[in-house]
Amino acid sequence: MSHSEVPPPPGIWSVPAWTGRNLAARDALLAEIGATLAKRGMAPLCGLGGTGKTKLAIEYAYRNASAYDIVFMIDGQSSATMDAAFVALAAEMRLPDNEQLDASRAVAAVRNRLGRRGRWLLLFDGVRDPVEVEPYVPSVSHGGHILATSQNPIWRGLTTVNVRGIERAESVNFLLRRTGETDAEAADALAEELGDLPLALAQAGAYIEETGRPLAEYLALFRQRPAALLERPVSFPVTVATAWESALAAVFSHQAAAELLSLCSFLPMDAIPRRALSEYDPLALDDAIAMLRLHSLIEVRPHALSVHRLVKIVVRNQLRRDDRRQWMEAARRIVQASGRFFPGTEEEREGRTEPDSP
Repeated sequence: MSHSEVPPPPGIWSVPAWTGRNLAARDALLAEIGATLAKRGMAPLCGLGGTGKTKLAIEYAYRNASAYDIVFMIDGQSSATMDAAFVALAAEMRLPDNEQLDASRAVAAVRNRLGRRGRWLLLFDGVRDPVEVEPYVPSVSHGGHILATSQNPIWRGLTTVNVRGIERAESVNFLLRRTGETDAEAADALAEELGDLPLALAQAGAYIEETGRPLAEYLALFRQRPAALLERPVSFPVTVATAWESALAAVFSHQAAAELLSLCSFLPMDAIPRRALSEYDPLALDDAIAMLRLHSLIEVRPHALSVHRLVKIVVRNQLRRDDRRQWMEAARRIVQASGRFFPGTEEEREGRTEPDSP
């Protein structure tokens, strides 16, 4: 059942209208969210910016609207935005003296009331620091539910739902539907270039729709000028590049994290073995990884690290020319010295460290 078939329930409902074009049903993820909420009462949706976490939370709310009497979406980026939301929620719930409640009393009153009842869902969107949410979370012991979206995957003691790119078949189907074309081969190749990232697919689809450029031509253009297309605004305000602005700004204020991300952006493999970085101090490396994980800019696998291909493009484009040469050369040295870690011939390995065309 789609959200369009489910009217908002009676009572309190503050979820935005669904105005975007959903990329995929993502039924498996929605089922995982439901199972996590049923078991724990709280489900943080975590992942890189642009993976569709907010849309997924909204989709869940619409699909399960009839299960709740209160569904309230909260800007979770700061204490100030959460304070304001709880003052508004206190008024919506018509709590005693709600017009006279300051922020701290409104938070306490809402938490107390919700903590003693069920059939409610709070959606904390865009949480930067999970610790900041704790003072706002009501007890879920009576059947209330909490969804949160965050780039930060570290929610101590909580089971998180990892949101990544969508399945390749869904990426291809979306591009063909959005463009009205039938060139599945070009759509598949473009989805590969975009790493199946929902925001990137939507941005590409909007560009093709607005300019009339065929899929195959857009693919060729993207291969020539990927960074320019990722930054280019289309019919919606957020682009892939702008979605990561604050995360990259935070990372580049941390020297070790900035250096690691810059280096990884020129390493050609999807999975970078930790052994290939053995010349770096292990504690400094761990500090850098921890900083990058706060923003889901790096994924830690057993014995390996992974950086999304579009993150690499955006980072390379932001570096100064001299820095690009420095990190490209550092990456080349690692690839040459670590042939046993990477598949392919030496010529292939070296070729894949080249920067994008300007």
